[in-house]
Amino acid sequence: MTINKPNLLKITLGLGALYYLMGAVAHYGGLTIFPFFDAGLYMPYQDSVIALVAVILSLILLTIARDPVKNIDTLKVVIIGATLASIFSVVIIWKIDFAALGAPGKELQTVVEGILGFVFVGLLLWLYPQKTD
Repeated sequence: MTINKPNLLKITLGLGALYYLMGAVAHYGGLTIFPFFDAGLYMPYQDSVIALVAVILSLILLTIARDPVKNIDTLKVVIIGATLASIFSVVIIWKIDFAALGAPGKELQTVVEGILGFVFVGLLLWLYPQKTD
């Protein structure tokens, strides 16, 4: 596989799918991919729903990766959704008092998740395919 923008986009989408699958496993199993896991914040119902959504998003990313030009409309939706999710992470930092919940480390985790989201969006925008009609 030649490393050019279209192939790098496919790799980025695949890595995004892997990231969200890891998040799904973490949420579903009450595990963590960060060192600040606080079992007191684990809510089986909500975390199971988050896991399901993460699996669905992973499948969407893998579908787009097969042919980004053909699935460009779906890629646009993913870019918008990932941007909103990253902004939401920033808003959570201001809205939630993690220390009062007994999990001050979750604030840093939320910052990291937001930054990773913005990096992902930046890569998707940089690698965005140019249609050749």
